[in-house]
Amino acid sequence: MFLSIIVPAYNVERYIDKCVDSLEEQNIDDYEIIIINDCSTDNTINVIKRRAKCNIRIINKEINTGLSDTRNIGIEAANGEYIMFVDSDDYIETNILSDIKEFILRHNRPDLIYLGYYLEKNGEIIRKQGFISETNRVFPGKEFLINELKNRCLPIPACFAIYKKEFLIINSIRFMNGLLHEDELWTPTVLLMATRVGTMGLYFYHYQIRKNSITQRKDKTKNGLDIIAICKMLSISASRIKDSELRRLMNNHIAMVYMKGMCKGRLYRGEYRNNINRFFPLENSCFVKDKIKSIIFALNLKIYYYLDSKLGHNI
Repeated sequence: MFLSIIVPAYNVERYIDKCVDSLEEQNIDDYEIIIINDCSTDNTINVIKRRAKCNIRIINKEINTGLSDTRNIGIEAANGEYIMFVDSDDYIETNILSDIKEFILRHNRPDLIYLGYYLEKNGEIIRKQGFISETNRVFPGKEFLINELKNRCLPIPACFAIYKKEFLIINSIRFMNGLLHEDELWTPTVLLMATRVGTMGLYFYHYQIRKNSITQRKDKTKNGLDIIAICKMLSISASRIKDSELRRLMNNHIAMVYMKGMCKGRLYRGEYRNNINRFFPLENSCFVKDKIKSIIFALNLKIYYYLDSKLGHNI
């Protein structure tokens, strides 16, 4: 079997049919769809039960353990040579899988392949590539990672790539349970281990921003704390990188994610500021612009948060 599509599902009775419809409207037949119900409390399980057929498997979890564990269950259950993750409130382009399969076979089965995506928010659809590297070719893993980090453009969401299952299994790559923003840890980990990374110029994934999603919740304290925890783990991984340029660029990336985590969780507040090392970004950033941001961060967390909220990426 060529591909396993893993679809975690939690309280998505209004969206799951559109997602599965898009996965079925494809022009290859050697793939499976694995829908994993993470103890939904709405009508999701009944909706997906109606979709079960020979190439659609339903796994119904007994305990709600979150997105990371659900995806990991999907990895273990997958029969395909390659794995794709699709969130149940998103969908993919019709008849796109044959082009992806042809690219993979023509390029001697890379460890992973990145494609472009569509961002859908408030009725607007924006086409985005997500990575800066040249399309329709295969890069050595280190070269791709260095190029993306140099351009400060690392494609973070796990759903924007297709992964060779053998690569994930051999390297024991799994999502970290219990964390929000698990992709911030997943993607650097994957790319640090990848030998060959493919890029396609196609736009295949429709990423929908909706009001009730985890990323849109008002209280984002845990979001921020989890991002800070991820940065600490990534920092340990970066310290083991032998290539000095890659290590320097990875540390800069981690520094930027660290400051983003403080802002997202509003961790300048008194009860949380002890979780923040104000000098961590300054010690790890390498670009002049990022050094300046890091200095502001070190001087005053609240001022940095204010500037970031007003200026965003232009700070």
